[in-house]
Amino acid sequence: MAHPYHHSSEGVFQKLLDYAVPLALLYFYYRFYNFGKITPSEMIKTSGLWSIALLSLTLIIGPLSRFFPFLDDLKAHRKVWGIMAFLAGLTHAVLIFVNYFKFNLYRFVDFSDPKYPGILAGLAALVILAVVTLTSNKKALTSLPPNAWKVIQTTAYLALVLAIAHFYLVESVNGVLVIKRVVGQITFGFAAVAVVLRLWVMLLPNRK
Repeated sequence: MAHPYHHSSEGVFQKLLDYAVPLALLYFYYRFYNFGKITPSEMIKTSGLWSIALLSLTLIIGPLSRFFPFLDDLKAHRKVWGIMAFLAGLTHAVLIFVNYFKFNLYRFVDFSDPKYPGILAGLAALVILAVVTLTSNKKALTSLPPNAWKVIQTTAYLALVLAIAHFYLVESVNGVLVIKRVVGQITFGFAAVAVVLRLWVMLLPNRK
């Protein structure tokens, strides 16, 4: 998520970009993943992919800016995009609870479900993103111990790893990942690249 000191200008364009990018992504999945269909199944898949894509976009900006400094300006939008990624993930979870679990909370702790490891990974990712979102403000920055805020925000990468694991485990058939639609494959690949790029940047020497 964005550091609170990275403020975007109050210009109309900057504010528009905060919400235009997430909405454009949502339309992209609506148009090219579920081909304009609005069904419970498609809404669940679209919200999940939208969340992963938004989170990947939010987290890849920092590492990419190490190589392309002109991307620094996009850091001002990470807070809004990260929060919307959490809200998309929460929507995904609620839709599953309503349409698949039929309001049965027990399904969230049903260890006999062969897909439960994937469900657990998704829940863990959502909890981490909730903490990151709730601390994405100046008040949290000033009230937390030194460096604690940064550590909490960095756990968003762990949330992305867990989201990828959720995707893999839920969509796997006999241990083999099956993603039939190209847009789903692109989303999974983009998320993986965001994680790998972050790990690569961590190994680079700090800027002087």
